[in-house]
Amino acid sequence: MPRLDKMKLAPNGLTVRLQRLLVDDEYLRVWRLTTDDAPADRHYVLVHGLGVSSEYFEPIAARLARTGTVHLLDLPGFDGVPHHGRRLGIGGYADVVAAWVRREGLADPVLVGHSMGAQVVVEVLARYPDLATRAVLVGPPVNASERSPVRQALRLAQSSLHESFGTRRTAVAGYLRCGPHWILAVLPGLLEYPIEDRVALVEARTLVVRGTWDRVAPREWATLLADTLPAGSLAEITGASHSVVYEHFAELTELVIAHADGSELDGTLVDGRDPIASPDGLAVGTEEDAEDDAARVAEAIDPAETAR
Repeated sequence: MPRLDKMKLAPNGLTVRLQRLLVDDEYLRVWRLTTDDAPADRHYVLVHGLGVSSEYFEPIAARLARTGTVHLLDLPGFDGVPHHGRRLGIGGYADVVAAWVRREGLADPVLVGHSMGAQVVVEVLARYPDLATRAVLVGPPVNASERSPVRQALRLAQSSLHESFGTRRTAVAGYLRCGPHWILAVLPGLLEYPIEDRVALVEARTLVVRGTWDRVAPREWATLLADTLPAGSLAEITGASHSVVYEHFAELTELVIAHADGSELDGTLVDGRDPIASPDGLAVGTEEDAEDDAARVAEAIDPAETAR
């Protein structure tokens, strides 16, 4: 269940529904967030990174739900979602996501992927160019000059120095739920995926976003991807690290919405707060209308859906 009840973020009229599906013989869990007054014709599809889950996206999902329907995906093998024991690879995950989008009949959704999820989004659009016209790649790996487990572990550790304890705790909890066996099974596909080549096949308008402290997706690498994309652009958030989706969700949300609305964002530098210095461990302040958020989320969740 989404932990929005722990955050002062939930909009009024929020409804949360859970789907557990079998798509192309692979398991998938989807949380769908809607609000009463959000446009019915806009859909956001959020794809998480390696070892974690849709929990990382919950802060941004709560805000995006004010402007459209949000679909939080939990991929096979992550956060308790069953899997068949075989390694899917980035292409396999892309096929599952694309099949689900078609099954749901989503018209031109905005695809948002973080870390490994960015690779999945790229492959979805490279294989199925008619599926979406807008995408956001957040902290996309893997730097072509550093494709080794040791080097990537070092970069992730360097990035985590600029993340709050709460964020590190959330990440570790996700890794434990996923289990080291599955992480190690999926990792080679992530390291080998030639994202710098595949982005050239992406026709969708694509925004690359990175935090200025992100060592997994350094500026030179993100710039290369944005320049290689036929319709690419790059935006950065100061003070943010690889976990920008969690600690700087307010700034990232505004970028995603602006990109979805057609704004030109190339070269944008967003001034973000330092999460280490933030009293709540997140890079946002408390919203004035947030006192009843927990109650609103509890009322929003459909008991019949969560009981499945």
